[in-house]
Amino acid sequence: MNPEKHFGATVSVRPRRLMLRADFMLLAVSLFMLGGCGSTATVVKENLDFKPMVANAFSRAISLGSTAKPTGTSKPTTYPAVPNDQNDPRVRKFVREYAYNQRETMKAYLARAGEYLPMVTSIVKESSLPDDIAYLVLLESGANPEARSPANALGMWQFMPSTARSYGLRVDSWVDERLDPWKSTKAAMLYLKDLYSTFGCWRLALSAYNSGENKLNKVLCQEDASEYDEICSSRKLRRETREFFPRFQAMSLIAKNPAKFGFSLVNNHENARQHELITIEGPYALDALASCCEVPYERLAELNPALVRNTTPPEGPSYSLRVPLGKKAVLLAKLKDIPTESVQQNIVHVVARGENVHKIMRRYKISKARLAELNPDVNFRRKLRFGSRIVLPGKRVETKKVQKHDRISSIQ
Repeated sequence: MNPEKHFGATVSVRPRRLMLRADFMLLAVSLFMLGGCGSTATVVKENLDFKPMVANAFSRAISLGSTAKPTGTSKPTTYPAVPNDQNDPRVRKFVREYAYNQRETMKAYLARAGEYLPMVTSIVKESSLPDDIAYLVLLESGANPEARSPANALGMWQFMPSTARSYGLRVDSWVDERLDPWKSTKAAMLYLKDLYSTFGCWRLALSAYNSGENKLNKVLCQEDASEYDEICSSRKLRRETREFFPRFQAMSLIAKNPAKFGFSLVNNHENARQHELITIEGPYALDALASCCEVPYERLAELNPALVRNTTPPEGPSYSLRVPLGKKAVLLAKLKDIPTESVQQNIVHVVARGENVHKIMRRYKISKARLAELNPDVNFRRKLRFGSRIVLPGKRVETKKVQKHDRISSIQ
């Protein structure tokens, strides 16, 4: 056995077999306290608020055993302000970078923020979170609701499909609510609350938003740390995560006082997006609905960005369509006269050996953006696995184009 120093004393490290046995016993006791396994598993799952944070807590307990860092026992009802690190040399470095080296990019981000920042700020306040959290949307996506990362994260808040679904967002081949600024912002606030409850500090919580809570927790365990300052320079974290919080602070400083750094004030376009909701059952083309509402098609599509095929979904729960203020009664009166769209079932293609994305695109005459819309869980920037299933449209349906977006964190 290799001796190990602990608080100035030399102790013997237990054999690996004993450690595994102890961790297994700990897991068994935990399962017993939850009601055991087998027939009671369904009851346990139904009684839990089953979200990524809960699932990850179980995975940490299984994979890390007794080395897992303690997490918060209950979710707080009030949240402290985000720490102000404006005098930190790293923050000042990124302020200079955004104000000078990346000035045009920052100017574009602030201009786009005028469309969405008032809405984000309002939801942040409703969630009882600190005001500065609203500026996280600048770093995540440049306030672009159609941003897509190389890892297939999508939307203003860069949700992966599984995380989005676990926080109440619908993600399928008809509706992708990661593209919906209103709904995705509310989901992001829930996720941030869970992260703060887990890590107990905004520096760690926001870093975990970038890296994932499992990764950050693993590094805390490996470094035997519990504070942000103990891991903010750790090489076990990606550079993007190490720089995430100071970059967020830098962007917040500029966005809160743009004139100080020579930027124009953020214009408020909130009134242009005011709307009311109408429940729609069945598939209706957006252009037909826009005609009945007596509004431009582009206006209705802008209010309903989650409809990736520009048609309300033919299956699943009813869809809450947004229409401009004053147009709900007009549409309700004419809705019965609008014919529903005839929808053909999707094709499911099984990936053959040696087949890649480009071969599928040529065979079915489909773009990569369209493939990504129909298959939100598939990362088409990676090699396709033999035997995996790809959903393809039974007939051509016009869709809005999801733009490729260079995330701000890449300008380093």
